[in-house]
Amino acid sequence: MKKRKIAIITSIALVVLIIVIGFGYVQSKLDKINKVPEAVDIIPPEQEDFETDTSNEPQDIIELKPEEVDWSEIEPFLDDDLLNILLVGQDRREGEGRQRSDSMILCSINPDTKQISMISFLRDLYVQIPGGYSDNRLNAAYVFGGFPLLTDTLYTNFGVSIDGCFEVDFSGFQSVIDILGGVDITLTDKEAKLVLGPGKSAGTYHLDGKKALGYSRIRKIDSDFGRTQRQRNVLQAIYTKFRQSNAADLMKLLDEVLPYLSTDMTNSQIMLLAAKCIPIMGSAELSSYRVPADDAYHYASIREMSVVVPDLDKIHDDLLNEYLPLNAEKESSK
Repeated sequence: MKKRKIAIITSIALVVLIIVIGFGYVQSKLDKINKVPEAVDIIPPEQEDFETDTSNEPQDIIELKPEEVDWSEIEPFLDDDLLNILLVGQDRREGEGRQRSDSMILCSINPDTKQISMISFLRDLYVQIPGGYSDNRLNAAYVFGGFPLLTDTLYTNFGVSIDGCFEVDFSGFQSVIDILGGVDITLTDKEAKLVLGPGKSAGTYHLDGKKALGYSRIRKIDSDFGRTQRQRNVLQAIYTKFRQSNAADLMKLLDEVLPYLSTDMTNSQIMLLAAKCIPIMGSAELSSYRVPADDAYHYASIREMSVVVPDLDKIHDDLLNEYLPLNAEKESSK
């Protein structure tokens, strides 16, 4: 009996030791992610600016005064079952501080239904920025107040709560693609000629980091709407690459990729997120959308800014109700 007790105690001790070692190992990996402090530097409202650019205005644009834009009061979504992670990209050169967000993609995950939605929010969306700021482009919220102000702005205008944010600048984005060994992207004729050079035609190509970055930044052949679709295409290719990796390769990839990321989440929050998401990654259904859709906005020139004025009611009540992987029975009870 005494030997049996000793064996049980020894087994328990070994299990605890393995857990501690494993926890420490995971913590050491997550420590490679750059952590954004809770108290971020802000540009106060009295120093706000407006990024004027009317050189590429659409022909059907109208001029509006700020007070002529009507804002709807938006109800928050009942999205407690969702994990809403905001992916932010910015064009920051070496030595520069925080810039305007160039891309903002909401990755909304429902572990219960095994659904994932990627939703691009256009940077030129004209929105209300809380905290005493004037109405401005959505991408201004990030440079004014970092993750906190950007997430508050999305909540105020669209009713979507954000659980955590990850940011990568474009040089880091390029490095991540190269670490993954490149990605396979299907290009149109125009895209192929811009990314790969004259003589190239439509088809699926294997792109390295530089070419994938060039592809995701194309704007002149269509608009920012097409550009955000290309960004989601690259993210979908990255997601596919990770899904196809075995555990050993995945750990190696993460080891190299994590230093290029910045987040406002703690290691514990990231581990909780991973615990909920990893089990569904092999079978999750991935969908791709953008806000606004074609019939939910109009162009306008406000304060000499060429902006996209959203129809917030339509976006909230129709589009996001469809785009977010909400549990149908809970959303219908609203």
